[in-house]
Amino acid sequence: MKNTLIKSIIILSSLTFGVANGAEKNYSLPLSNPSEPASLKVELYRGTVRVIGYQGDKVEITANISVVENKDLSAKEKKITAKIAKKLSQHGQTKTRSIEGLKAVNNSMLHLEIEEENNEVEITSESMNQYVDLVIKVPSKSSVELEVYQGGDIHVEDIQGSLELESYQGGITASNVSGPLVAETYTQDIVINFSDFDKASPTSLTSYTGNVDISLAKSIKANVNVQTYQGKIFSGLDSDFIPNEDVKKQSKKGKKQKIVIGGMMQAKVNGGGQELSLITYSGNLYIRKEK
Repeated sequence: MKNTLIKSIIILSSLTFGVANGAEKNYSLPLSNPSEPASLKVELYRGTVRVIGYQGDKVEITANISVVENKDLSAKEKKITAKIAKKLSQHGQTKTRSIEGLKAVNNSMLHLEIEEENNEVEITSESMNQYVDLVIKVPSKSSVELEVYQGGDIHVEDIQGSLELESYQGGITASNVSGPLVAETYTQDIVINFSDFDKASPTSLTSYTGNVDISLAKSIKANVNVQTYQGKIFSGLDSDFIPNEDVKKQSKKGKKQKIVIGGMMQAKVNGGGQELSLITYSGNLYIRKEK
């Protein structure tokens, strides 16, 4: 962010709260412009995020933070940590001095940073050695952007603003949302319940090895596009899926030519509307219509 009007930094020490049960912190963040929509951006290296929309004008945060022991780190993380330690040693920053008369202090400080400026809220935790469980309440018309690198799931409910959700190893679920929504996960499922559907911008849901499962309210109008390379497609829609036969030809002088024929199938729900694309590589696609 630029110069922050309100900047709150939470640093929690396990020496005070105890590592075994984690360090829980509740925080209420007033918005700069309470009558205007807010935007929320969360970046976690390791943890879970649950975002709940409500009829309020503050951002309410509950964070439960605990230390991840070195034995729980992945092989990749241990390799990175060892590489950093080696570089520091080469630069003489870990030179050992006498510790006579001293006792070791367990350096297990926990860190979470929260910033707000002009209704833009950012929450970050980039530490490899801590696990963060976040429950965040925001005004229901907020736009939300969430990214979790290691481990946990993302869950969103009762949000009518735009959503960008990315979880590298966890699953993604959302209920009572309208989008536009861009969601991507690599190894787990995406499960979305649409109570309405944004008419201005398209929605795209992608899982590389997991399933994509959506439910559409009966009044929603959309062009549902589906593509799976090794999985199956299951539909509860009244309309059939028809292969997309559009031919896209790309040609530049002196360069390789490429022709793409179709690749997706499409069903028009209630006569069609904004684009809703579901893509998976080895998982299944499930399209449900609420009765």
